[in-house]
Amino acid sequence: MAGKNTLGISDDYTEFYSSYSDDILPQWYLTWSGDTEQISVTASTEGLVLDVYRWNTTDSYDSFYGFDAAFPAIGQEEARAQAEDWLARLLDGDETARIDSVRTSLGTDGYYRFSGTILINGLESPITFSLSIDGDGLYSYYRSDEYDPYVGDTPEAQADITQAQAAAELADAVELELYYVTDDDGVAWLQYVPCGPDMVVDALTGEAVDMDALYASLSAVNSSRSTMAYAADTVAEEETADAGGLTEVELASIANYREAMSQAELDAALRAVETLGLADGYTLQSCSYSMDSDTGDVTASLRYTAEVTEERLFGYSLEEFQEYQSYGYSLTASKYITMNAKTGQITYVYTSYPLYEEDEDAQMDEAEQQAAAEAFLTSVAGEMFGESGLCTLSGYEAKSGYTYARLHDGYFYPENYLYVTVNPATGTIDRYDYVWDKETEFADSQGIVDEETATAAYVDTLEVTLGYVAWPLAIEDAEDETLARWAEWGYDYVQTLRLAWYFNGVDSIDGIDALTGQPVGEDSSDTGDYAYDDLEGVAQGELIQALAQAGIGFSGGSFQPEAALTQRDALVLLIQANGSTPSLTDDERLQRQAVNAGFITAGEFDPDKTVTRMEFLTMLIGASRYGDAAELTGVWASGFTDVDEADEGFAAVAKALGLADGDALRPGDPCTRAEAAEILYRFMSR
Repeated sequence: MAGKNTLGISDDYTEFYSSYSDDILPQWYLTWSGDTEQISVTASTEGLVLDVYRWNTTDSYDSFYGFDAAFPAIGQEEARAQAEDWLARLLDGDETARIDSVRTSLGTDGYYRFSGTILINGLESPITFSLSIDGDGLYSYYRSDEYDPYVGDTPEAQADITQAQAAAELADAVELELYYVTDDDGVAWLQYVPCGPDMVVDALTGEAVDMDALYASLSAVNSSRSTMAYAADTVAEEETADAGGLTEVELASIANYREAMSQAELDAALRAVETLGLADGYTLQSCSYSMDSDTGDVTASLRYTAEVTEERLFGYSLEEFQEYQSYGYSLTASKYITMNAKTGQITYVYTSYPLYEEDEDAQMDEAEQQAAAEAFLTSVAGEMFGESGLCTLSGYEAKSGYTYARLHDGYFYPENYLYVTVNPATGTIDRYDYVWDKETEFADSQGIVDEETATAAYVDTLEVTLGYVAWPLAIEDAEDETLARWAEWGYDYVQTLRLAWYFNGVDSIDGIDALTGQPVGEDSSDTGDYAYDDLEGVAQGELIQALAQAGIGFSGGSFQPEAALTQRDALVLLIQANGSTPSLTDDERLQRQAVNAGFITAGEFDPDKTVTRMEFLTMLIGASRYGDAAELTGVWASGFTDVDEADEGFAAVAKALGLADGDALRPGDPCTRAEAAEILYRFMSR
């Protein structure tokens, strides 16, 4: 078999299993098993390997889930060489691969995951791959067209349209919108954001095509309000359950709830808001309270239900209702509302209906629905609504609801918004929620560059690229046998590859800074490495770079090896080595990450304090599988001459693991960043 030969699978495996799928995607599913290993492969009928997964069948169960960071059993450079060799063997004749990123999975079963793009005839394509290498070789492989193949022949890599001709067409289609976005420091500033269509230029005909519109014309997507209601219904029930319902007696006994309105008062306040429609047969089923321990705010969660009858259909089809009723179903509409129980402010509304088909004859016109939405917002969110405007930015067009975005100096800030949906039959509010931060700081809006300048800067940032793009082909009375098979399975179109010119780099550019006229965004390619400019002559330089390759280090371009290690520094390194991304802007989240991983207790969190050598060793070892042993007293003899008896266990484990050596540990000395890196590197190399 071609797949076996490609993978170089030996004859040593004692068992083999195969199955063949002859449906719309004819494929072979192959499995080889031996005493210690199993390999699973999916391949096309032509022998092209689509995915591979190998696992060790003798691995024993390890119940330890703490800090267990370790480098893979193979170095990254050797792993990359193996990955490139495997890709050359796995890809088809006109295909080559470009590795765009590498991620290191740390742990006793560590591996390197290489991801990238499959090039066809040396040109870009929409096909991507993921390939992992561990100490035993190829661990897994996957290509994105396994379940979404491209039908038909691949065009030759010969364009009839020049790059200059295509560039002019693409530039004409660029559209930018100016609005406020939030930077990493939480400041809102004006940015020109691309909003135009996904345009490509056919490299053979020169036709400029809006790909979004093309796909939309071929696939009619009908979103069901009832389907959405089911999902939200589930969430709302979970939220209500999580609220921890409290009785009147419990509320009275807790001082923090004294200012909360009673259930009767909340119900009366809600029924006074006519546009909620509670008077239309809704009965209060539950009311629960929860308190934010940080702010003291009390939230009330209320659930209302109303029976659906022929006289009360809420705008749905009478025929569908009668059909459900004939099966003996009892149909109930539900409305979930949350409020600030102290002020009575409504913070969330969601309504779910049990029927799917709406009565198209019972519709309010657009103007009436918008008027109902605005009347509701005026009554429940007057101040916020007064600072907002109906959002006219791309993607916010009124479909099932209305979005009112915050305005500042006449520009939208869509990260703060009010959202409302109106039942077109009853005029009542079906959904309401909002996001609003009164403390947002807005940057100056004066002296911004004009749209023409911003557009030119955006276009200059992008590269007009020739490559293969995914192109939908409609299936209409298909005579081709292959296309006919897809039609039989209910597809309206298939995916083909077409040669086209397009803007490359769109995903890596967020837009143009309106004040400076400079591009905003970073290169989307990511190696997971940190680069430093201050490691020359540093004894630990190579191992610091090894950690950086594994995604462990400090941003900013400098490592500052001799700087005293703060607790924040230590936690950043340890959390990264534990396979997570530490929070650099939210200390509360950083504390939770550190406590959950076992590096510190909540009371020990002091991010700016200097960490001693012993403290860093204790943080690392204490969270590891060696922590329990290190806690034992009167057992260990570390051999260090300067360690207190209380720390002897941790010092002994540190020496046994090779984290420290010599006669003196210097436990009370401030740990430097370089020393912490060396300790961590040695632990991961154990």
